[in-house]
Amino acid sequence: MDQKKVLVIDDEFPVRYLVEHQLKRNGYEAISAKDGPSGIQAAQAHKPDLIVLDIMMPKMNGFEVCQEIRNDPAIAATPVIFLTACMTRKHKLRAFEIGADDYLIKPFQPDELLAHITAVLRRTGEIDEKKVIDSTNGGTTQTTPQPPQKGKVISFFSPKGGVGTTTLAIQLSEAMVIREGRPVLLIDLDLPLGGIAPMLNLYSQRHIIDLLNHRPDEIAIPLIEQFAQKHRNNLLVIPTPTKLVRSGKMPSGESLVPLMQRMTSAGYQVVLDLGSTLSNLTVEALRNSDMIYAVTSGQPVANKLLNAFMESAPQLGLQPRQLLPVINELHGAVDKVDLNRVPIAKIPHADERSRTRMWLRDQGMGKLVSVTL
Repeated sequence: MDQKKVLVIDDEFPVRYLVEHQLKRNGYEAISAKDGPSGIQAAQAHKPDLIVLDIMMPKMNGFEVCQEIRNDPAIAATPVIFLTACMTRKHKLRAFEIGADDYLIKPFQPDELLAHITAVLRRTGEIDEKKVIDSTNGGTTQTTPQPPQKGKVISFFSPKGGVGTTTLAIQLSEAMVIREGRPVLLIDLDLPLGGIAPMLNLYSQRHIIDLLNHRPDEIAIPLIEQFAQKHRNNLLVIPTPTKLVRSGKMPSGESLVPLMQRMTSAGYQVVLDLGSTLSNLTVEALRNSDMIYAVTSGQPVANKLLNAFMESAPQLGLQPRQLLPVINELHGAVDKVDLNRVPIAKIPHADERSRTRMWLRDQGMGKLVSVTL
């Protein structure tokens, strides 16, 4: 396997040093530049496999650099990951509009950046592998159309609020994008307010309630894309409104199934945060899910409520095979969990003081990814 070449463009020496050091330790060839003009020259001279780019730099900002790269045919296809302290929605949208492949916020963990680099290179590599040589056409390179692999619908639900369904839904969505390169649509159905928009700093003028109030025959991918925001490359999010709406505007749910069908047929994994309320809409979502991660914190009350939900699941039209209990130790480690089903995964409580617990938490999320895919 050829050694991949990564160009780091950042005006801060400590950042360049840290990223270069981690790249070289992990088998990459690393090149760096301290500003936009020298970064463009390095990209043209070295033809890197990927570029890590800051936004706030002297002489040229990162947006200008990215635009120059996209306008140069020799390097236009080079993947670009923005690594920046700019965390506003405006900056993120601007980055994706001009062709960014991913967006990562400083401060960052080196292994997190490496995971993003690996995921982007894998995605671009998969695109390259779809190209074949047609010997009957003068040896020119052509692209063979590949039908998308049908996605799944994955729901997060808990009869007990405050156990972290929103956090787990976001983490699983990001993990599938970063680790596996799979496109994901994350939908907040924890109505009326939800929690995904404030957690991801998204705007909420166009939200899931307005989308689902369209007729089922109107639900098509171009309409869905009008309501979906790009959180990172290959991860789309449809939030709830961040203020209460009139009860008459609440959707019935008849447009939800066409929405999920359109996106899974297009190859997306559809992740639903259902919160902790059973409504007609959430029951419809549960019935049409391929798998339901039923979440408990491991605390006695949460366990009792989860057991009661799983016992009554057949009355809701749910199949036992759909229900997959998950322990999310949001409020601290628990020694014994009394559930009537063996949990499929455990997400341990972790903090910065315990590297072992952080590793165990990562393994728990990895288990969710492997079960989902």
